[in-house]
Amino acid sequence: MISGITNRLLQAQQASVPPNHADNEAEKAGREAENELEKLLLTKACLPSRDVFRRLRVPDNFQTQRHEIDLVVVTGDGIYCIEVKNIGGQITLCVDDKFWERRRINGKVTTSVSQFPNPVHGIRNKAHILRNHLGRAGICLREKNFFPLVVLMNNKCQIDDLIENDHYVITQKRLPEFLNSFRRPFSTVILDSVTPSFLSAKLSYSQLDQSRNALNQIGTWDIVELHGGRLLTGDFKGCAELNCERSDVEKLVFNHQRNTAMTSLWAVAGWAPTVNVTLYKRDGSGWFGHTVVANVVLPYNKDIGFQIAGESMVSKIPANDIRLIALSK
Repeated sequence: MISGITNRLLQAQQASVPPNHADNEAEKAGREAENELEKLLLTKACLPSRDVFRRLRVPDNFQTQRHEIDLVVVTGDGIYCIEVKNIGGQITLCVDDKFWERRRINGKVTTSVSQFPNPVHGIRNKAHILRNHLGRAGICLREKNFFPLVVLMNNKCQIDDLIENDHYVITQKRLPEFLNSFRRPFSTVILDSVTPSFLSAKLSYSQLDQSRNALNQIGTWDIVELHGGRLLTGDFKGCAELNCERSDVEKLVFNHQRNTAMTSLWAVAGWAPTVNVTLYKRDGSGWFGHTVVANVVLPYNKDIGFQIAGESMVSKIPANDIRLIALSK
């Protein structure tokens, strides 16, 4: 009996004081840069939200791999595929054009040197994959209607002339001009509406609607928020108790008992710690709050399957470590 109480008290301690998962600073900076550019596109460029898509995972020709595009923008001119980079230091193009090199310098001392694949090549390939994907959906657009771009959001980076002059790269200096390029005078809007697309070389209303519908069907990442603020992106695999249809469920909120005294009291009374998971209906917000689909009670140490982006194995995350899970459509 004493050993049982001791075990439950240890479980209560673990449940009330979970590990603190701090967010990855580089990943956080990248998300903030994407958020900032998306906001600028909606406010400064005056683009409607229906024409801006975030973190689409586009399947390749054989449907064996998905390629993430940070931002996709649909306009009458065509489809912009944007890779957002928030990198600091001195950035130079390597001799073979396949890599960029970053040097971090403190005063006159180089503190680190690293290389990473040239993002221009990456986003051009992703734009080609997106064009093929739309083609398979019956939306045949010309190659010149796709605009692959790399946008550098860090105003503290120093860029060499080869990168600065690359028309596929939008630097901080060129960013205001880039945002203004989306704005159209009213006279131009009227002229475009009465000019046939084969004469204007712009996308027709039908092509725009079809493109938006097809892009809305492309999946994005699921997101897990851990205790401590860290965000993981990937694919939610769940567990037997949380077998839900993502078309019905938008997010899962994990409710914990973090009061050590209370959990210890329950442990002495014979109860093991649990987690209450609330499943919220997709698009279920209303005057009286968010519609609840179901409530599920799990053991605090129940493993939740989640395949982190870029990982081949499915991770098992204890329910006690999770704050919420947001499901993509």
